[in-house]
Amino acid sequence: MNNKLLSGIGVVALIIAIFYFTSLNKNYQDLAKQLKVSYILHNPNKGLPFFSLIDHNNNKFDNNNFKGKWTLLSFIYTHCPDVCPTGLMDMSILKSTLIKRGVNIVPNLVTITFDPARDTPSVLKTYLTFFDKDFLGVSGDQVQINQLIKPFGAYYERVVYAKNGKPTVLKNDEPLPEGALKSGYLINHTAWIYLLNPDGQIFAGFPAPHDPITMADDVELLIKNY
Repeated sequence: MNNKLLSGIGVVALIIAIFYFTSLNKNYQDLAKQLKVSYILHNPNKGLPFFSLIDHNNNKFDNNNFKGKWTLLSFIYTHCPDVCPTGLMDMSILKSTLIKRGVNIVPNLVTITFDPARDTPSVLKTYLTFFDKDFLGVSGDQVQINQLIKPFGAYYERVVYAKNGKPTVLKNDEPLPEGALKSGYLINHTAWIYLLNPDGQIFAGFPAPHDPITMADDVELLIKNY
């Protein structure tokens, strides 16, 4: 992925986080000041849209899957050469760190693909469980995924290369040209990790690059003070 583009996308995501922070419930203002590497994004007036996708065990996955539990969530694609594998490993280390500390609540690990055309449930299952057996991958309808990522401030664009090497950048709502699935393409995207609360709402976000040990400190604090 182009580092400059990744940095630019990261800035956009940070601006969105700050927007959420400015509308933060006053009860979390003091908590936000104690966080080391995350931002509270909690806004009870901005819930997730209704969605119905499918997990890597071919079970239905919708809003109810986020209810009654804490969730660490990321958006990835399995053909990603560097950013996604690193983020998944960081999530696994974070989970292991919390377990070793003996905390009472350890969030579930969920990853939703930007690229369901290639990331089928079986592909996600093989890929994600390599990083951690407890990962749950989610695929499904591209249009619904595109709608779901919006309240997270997540963004992606596909880059298709012609035979002469010339790149064409496609927004997420633009169709792939004929033959692109066979020839392949890359995806530039944001790389935040999100913490969802038991109400199924976005509660906090962790911008890249990630430090899983310090992130674990914040996760403990966030859950304890929810």
